[in-house]
Amino acid sequence: MVRMSEAEVALMVESWNAHQRPGTAVRVLLDDGSFRKTKTRSEAWLVGPMPVVQVEGIGGGYSLLRVAVDWA
Repeated sequence: MVRMSEAEVALMVESWNAHQRPGTAVRVLLDDGSFRKTKTRSEAWLVGPMPVVQVEGIGGGYSLLRVAVDWA
């Protein structure tokens, strides 16, 4: 697990929201190590120290550390 300061995590959320909008095509890393192509349903936010975003097909907030923009 990557350890980041509170300031770094807040900057990650701020940067994501400045550059990515709900509906952005992304790939998420699933627990089994596979990837799923989907789209975001929300802006990113903090749940305690964890940056999260909602994505289609997965309930709740999903760790932003396991989400990447799908540029393809």
